[in-house]
Amino acid sequence: MTPKKTAWIGSKINKASDINILKTCPSFVLIIIAVLFTTPLPAQNNKDSTTSAYSASEDTYKQMLDYSRPGKYHQLLADLIGAWTFKGRHYEWPDSVTNKVALEYSGTVVRESFANGRYFIVNVTSDGKLEMPIQDGKMKEVKFQGLEIEGYDNVKKKFVRSSIGNHLNSFIAASEGTYDSTTKTITFDSEFEPIPKMKTKDHFRFIFIDNDHYKWEYDQEEKGKYRRGSEIEFTRVKGK
Repeated sequence: MTPKKTAWIGSKINKASDINILKTCPSFVLIIIAVLFTTPLPAQNNKDSTTSAYSASEDTYKQMLDYSRPGKYHQLLADLIGAWTFKGRHYEWPDSVTNKVALEYSGTVVRESFANGRYFIVNVTSDGKLEMPIQDGKMKEVKFQGLEIEGYDNVKKKFVRSSIGNHLNSFIAASEGTYDSTTKTITFDSEFEPIPKMKTKDHFRFIFIDNDHYKWEYDQEEKGKYRRGSEIEFTRVKGK
């Protein structure tokens, strides 16, 4: 039986406009052929209402395109594109209740759009230096560097975030968050494993203040309790 998507694409290619695509975009055609003929098409089960991406109808394909579009929640992140400075503080445990600061730090952030506003890349650089572990087993004083990717999953209806850095840990931290329009806050929850068999949870709040200010708050789980790990305040650099 001929797969529905194969028949649909075949009929589209017969059009004159698509013949032009074949001439000008041969790599595009090769991608279509690779998907159709190297990926097995799952059998259709009348009892299963789930639609496979590989046997999608033209209508389903249009829906997939619509769900790929940046929307109002992407715009929240788009409004932050530009250069920022930040000031942060780490709190001591258990003295986070009394706001006893263990470390203060500062730096710069550059926020950029990627993939036509579907995602946003955040580059973080500290002003001061911290001791970082390097490959030969020694420690080295360098500026902190962090890279984050932010976005919004239209299907899950959640913000998504991943981050890496050169201070502690070797994993890619990933989290999903929900937005509260009343408090203008995205709350992310994540779990990570800094050393084997030591899993830690944290709450990360992304607070929108106004066009030129926003804030991050981290609460970390320790011994079954959440504590305020750190706070970072961001200020837009005018003219950038």
